[in-house]
Amino acid sequence: MTPAERKRAQRQRDKLAGWVEVTVKVAADQAQDVRDYASTLPPPAAPTDPRQLSLIEQLDRALEGDAVPKGGGAKPDQGSLF
Repeated sequence: MTPAERKRAQRQRDKLAGWVEVTVKVAADQAQDVRDYASTLPPPAAPTDPRQLSLIEQLDRALEGDAVPKGGGAKPDQGSLF
């Protein structure tokens, strides 16, 4: 993997985790002020995978008894694993 490919992969991982890299030019005497400010910012919110949300909805439906069992037809008796 070339350095450019590694950097691209790192940026993609960072983006999925909610991070973005920002480069700014500031006066040399204000650079520490900018670093200090950046260090006070909170981390990004945890990412949510949209597929997880649909899985939660499927689990909720299954727990409510609205899901059709694997064998189809009537719902299994309470306590049945299949």
